[in-house]
Amino acid sequence: MTKAFDLIGVDGTSSGWVAAIGNSKKKCLSTITFSENLGKLLSDYPDSVVVIDMPIELNKKNYLRKCDVLAKRYLGKNFQSSIFIPPLKKVLKCTTYPEANKLSKQIAGKGLSKQSWYLKNKISEVQCLSKFSTNLYEGHPECSFKMLKNEPLKAKKKSALGIVERLDLLKKEGLDPLSIDLKLGNNSTIKIDDVLDSMVLFLTALRIVEGSHFCLEKTGTLNGDDNGKIFI
Repeated sequence: MTKAFDLIGVDGTSSGWVAAIGNSKKKCLSTITFSENLGKLLSDYPDSVVVIDMPIELNKKNYLRKCDVLAKRYLGKNFQSSIFIPPLKKVLKCTTYPEANKLSKQIAGKGLSKQSWYLKNKISEVQCLSKFSTNLYEGHPECSFKMLKNEPLKAKKKSALGIVERLDLLKKEGLDPLSIDLKLGNNSTIKIDDVLDSMVLFLTALRIVEGSHFCLEKTGTLNGDDNGKIFI
């Protein structure tokens, strides 16, 4: 890749998307920006490797994706709650929570969490884009932060200790949010952990380009379902 900006880490907020954008050749992060529309945001950076904290491959029948099970195991019991169970493909098409919850129970024997339902529109947005992009990868910030530290994190990401801990890990990789061009505006829905999450996913995108990443996914016999992958 020779374009000025070819790596993007993306994290969702309640009102849109935070994106950390940079260059693989220089291994530098240049800009952190916000957009209400993911498609519009990514259209300005065609052919970029994008790592996003949102499910891409959804199951048809199995309630649990193997990649989520592996991610929970990788993080350990104190951080497993950061991994949510996404809806099944058919469930994503439902228009109300009671309808979605009922259909999930009918197909998989278990209902749909409210957290998963509230992310429905964002998951759908990513689903639409994934049909037209081969450079869109699913990541998980907490998994990537643990990889940087090479041991369990000490604190949850929204705590003061957790924020300082993650900032320190990013700075050791040469990334400091205060030295980066922040184009976030005065948006109160953007939290500090959204910014840090996008930054660590930028590093995951860099590892994908360099071939130094690893992937949590189902191995062995494939049956056309459970094809989710989480890149770290």
